[in-house]
Amino acid sequence: MDVSWSRACTDKDFDALIARDAYDAIIPGAESGVCLAEELAARFGLAGNDPETTAWRRNKTAMAQAVREAGIALCRQARCGCLADCIAWAEATGYPVVVKPEASSGSDLVRVCEARDALARHASTILDGVDKYGKNTCGVLVQEFMVGDEYTVDGVVSNQVLTVFAIGKYRKINRDGAMVYDRIDFFAPDDPALDARMRSYCEAVARAVGVRVGPVHIEVMLTASGPLLVEIAARAHGGMGASVIDANFSPSFIDAIIDSYLPESCIGETLRIIRRKTACIAFLISDRAGTLVATPGAEAIRSLASFVREKWFVAPGNRISRTVDLVTCPALFELSHDDPEALEADIRRIRELERSAALWEIA
Repeated sequence: MDVSWSRACTDKDFDALIARDAYDAIIPGAESGVCLAEELAARFGLAGNDPETTAWRRNKTAMAQAVREAGIALCRQARCGCLADCIAWAEATGYPVVVKPEASSGSDLVRVCEARDALARHASTILDGVDKYGKNTCGVLVQEFMVGDEYTVDGVVSNQVLTVFAIGKYRKINRDGAMVYDRIDFFAPDDPALDARMRSYCEAVARAVGVRVGPVHIEVMLTASGPLLVEIAARAHGGMGASVIDANFSPSFIDAIIDSYLPESCIGETLRIIRRKTACIAFLISDRAGTLVATPGAEAIRSLASFVREKWFVAPGNRISRTVDLVTCPALFELSHDDPEALEADIRRIRELERSAALWEIA
């Protein structure tokens, strides 16, 4: 049965079409849908977050202000409207600094700047351009560089309670200031290897930015002094993330997201989350740009014991970019296995193929 349909905001009768449809819930499917989902839910009297405070969950400057006013620890940061302010703040604070648009996502235009020249070049690019959604970037967020391990905390808020379903540990590689995704490994929230402070910190952050229902995706840096917020999003983990959590953890993450919007929801603090298999996402990294001619090594990856599925963002005959962020990542691979060592061996094999000409031909 085909149960999909669409309503384009450019439709002349968009409001009438939306009003005619009957909805039990309106859930954002990606970062770009958060604002609209919250506005529509409020319009139709459905469960949702307050559209009056959407900026807390979408604009990084407003987000930081809400978190700081709640008395929650944050890294040093400033919103700068011109290049001179960026440089002045960075030189007063000290390099390196992280520079990003106020409403970026997927690491779009996020760079680590080690010195004044790099900061000037990148801040100018942001101030003079548009983000991945085509919007003018009138402000630059400059943050101190946080030293530590980066984690994602994915959960669902229902009845004012955040239930954490999975905690992912990122590995990113700094390539000339660009933070390139390498892999993310998923752990159960009560895994003894994890710092328990992250859960209570994320609960406080979710409350501070007004998440009262639905999914949350929180990125934190675990520093020597404790967890510090990178950002929080009122939507599920992007890309493969939500489905990887759903497939490898119990109970169902996706079911819990849907249920949280319904009046009979019974999600609460007593829900026990169990990881059924070791799972991770491997991000392919291209060292050079050109035309992707073929991917002869892809079949070797598909034959790995832990391989589950793949998602390619570039096809033979198309241009492949040098990987500098998530947008320029050529492919993702979902891996899962009962034996963690088997998964590690498969990761090593993927990197061997990637570094050689065996994986792809680029002209």
